[in-house]
Amino acid sequence: MKTEVSLNHISEVFLYEYFVAKGKEYVIAETDKALPFKEKAREYMAGGDVGNGQQEWIKAHFENPVDMEAILAIISCCKQLGDIEGEYSYTVDSYNYCCTRAEMAAYYRNLGWYYLEKYKPELASVCYMYSQLFDETKQAEEEIRFLEKALNKKIERKSPEELQNILKIINIPTEANPVTLALLYKAGNEAEATGQHGQALDCYSMVYDLTMDDEVAVKISDLRKIMEAKL
Repeated sequence: MKTEVSLNHISEVFLYEYFVAKGKEYVIAETDKALPFKEKAREYMAGGDVGNGQQEWIKAHFENPVDMEAILAIISCCKQLGDIEGEYSYTVDSYNYCCTRAEMAAYYRNLGWYYLEKYKPELASVCYMYSQLFDETKQAEEEIRFLEKALNKKIERKSPEELQNILKIINIPTEANPVTLALLYKAGNEAEATGQHGQALDCYSMVYDLTMDDEVAVKISDLRKIMEAKL
């Protein structure tokens, strides 16, 4: 029996086929079966019921394993429930599905939380500082200030190169997954070739967000001109 999944974008199809399906047959559901679970999860979360909220997010994740909204929501629930190892497991898995600078920043912040909970404040601070290179957030800055209060000392701000060297020593990637980037680019090519210009633009925009590649910038510009001409 083929697995049925709720994939909503060509980028998700390419990510799912490579990282999840791995050659196994599947079918895409006609409706977004993850959506009702997400709505129920939000209701639970709004009412402060994190446990049941997390269960609904997990159901949504089952329907669409590559959707970062559900993955990040599950990670947030793990934090609130004090599930340190669960948080780490989902964070590690999330790396393959990080398609924007904001998602990469969340990946490093989530690692920072894990190392903080494991009583490794120096590593936590490195992760929080590195997250700021992708997307500056108040959250990361507040965590660094919290660490400074807890340690009763000023945390030395390190250069990007110093941060990268520390992360490499403990086998934490320092950039987006090149396989993910290649899949997004390939998805963009296929969408462009089949006239799905909006989805192609989405894919190329995600690649550009993480690489600032000049060739991709040209593709984005050309696509926008084509789309504007159709208006």
